[in-house]
Order: sequence, then C-alpha cells, then structure tokens
Amino acid sequence: MRIVCPSCSAAYDIPDSLVTAGRVVRCARCAREWAPVEAAAPPEPPPPPTAVEDSKPPAADVPRMPVVAIARQSAMDRLAAHPPEPQPSGHLRLAWAATVAVLVVAAAVAYTWRGDIVTAWPPSARAYAAFGLHPTTETR
Repeated sequence: MRIVCPSCSAAYDIPDSLVTAGRVVRCARCAREWAPVEAAAPPEPPPPPTAVEDSKPPAADVPRMPVVAIARQSAMDRLAAHPPEPQPSGHLRLAWAATVAVLVVAAAVAYTWRGDIVTAWPPSARAYAAFGLHPTTETR
C-alpha cells in the first residue's frame, strides 16, 4: 500500500498488513501524525446509453455540479518549480545609482585632499602608497 503524508506529500510504500483500521502513522519527514484511509475500489463506469435514452433530452431541472480538478503537487515538485523572477523596480535602480555616486564623490574627495588627510591621519600614507599616490604633507 502507498500512503502519502497530507502535510508534506512524502510517499511511503508499506505492506497492507501493517495498516489496520484506525491506526495512526507518523511522517518521518515532518513528524505529522494521521490515520491513512485505505483507497476504496474505483466505482464501476455507468453502462453505455441505449438508443431510447439517447433520444431523451437531458432534464433541465437537475443542477449539474461543476467538475473541479485539483492538481496536487508533491513537495519535490513545488521545490523544483522555479519561482517567477521579480521585476526590478525603479527604487532599486535609484538606490544603486545613489550608492555609486556617493562612492565616486568619496574617491574624489580622498584624492583631492590626500595631503590634508595624511597630515590629519599619518597611517593613511600607506594606503595612498599602495595605490601609487604619494601625497605631500604640509607642515604648518
């Protein structure tokens, strides 16, 4: 017998003798407990219509129930499906542009006032030297 966890869709093949009426089983994946219901035999198809029945129009007063097919995906199918890619928003592009602008301004300030920066903080001379910039320090 094949049982499927109603919570996480994990499927298990177990012997029919182990599943008795009212027995509770526990899923090894999500630890949910449930009582599996043995699958009932499929209903027999209706007999083919006879020529006399074909000539009768269908009863108009009998409401017809809509047939709804529920597509049940397993957990692995849901994991394998790729989520739709999010559309980039204008706010995100604006944030990236602002970040780049701030970095460019900071680099320009660090280059322009490199002498003042080295005077105020002497260890920064090593960082400028690493980029090939040798600032001149002014003594006041």
